[in-house]
Amino acid sequence: MKEINNSNIVNSKSIITIFNILRSIGLNTSHRGTKYINKAIQIITITDNDIVIFENVYNTIANVYGNTTPKQVKNDISYALKSRVEEKAKNNFEKIFGFEYDEYYFTNKTIIEEITRVIKYYN
Repeated sequence: MKEINNSNIVNSKSIITIFNILRSIGLNTSHRGTKYINKAIQIITITDNDIVIFENVYNTIANVYGNTTPKQVKNDISYALKSRVEEKAKNNFEKIFGFEYDEYYFTNKTIIEEITRVIKYYN
């Protein structure tokens, strides 16, 4: 996995777009897990690989934030997804992703990959 440094940071417009998408699908943007989702999307966007090993992403996030473990990062992301505002997610999902809402997409790996595709498409 590519090392994260100042020369390969996602631009601020993309970061705001990611937060807006997360907010639109009912996630609390002040929740630690939501911040980890945002960072995971940034990391995957920077590395630009078709195949993503999420354990590596969790490790990178734990190293960036410190004071946490990859397991805690994974659990916090899962908690953020499970505690979303369901009605908001259902109402905005198709507008964001272009296909019908399905509970299936709200797993760590799947939602991060789908949002990453949207970010790459618009930037």
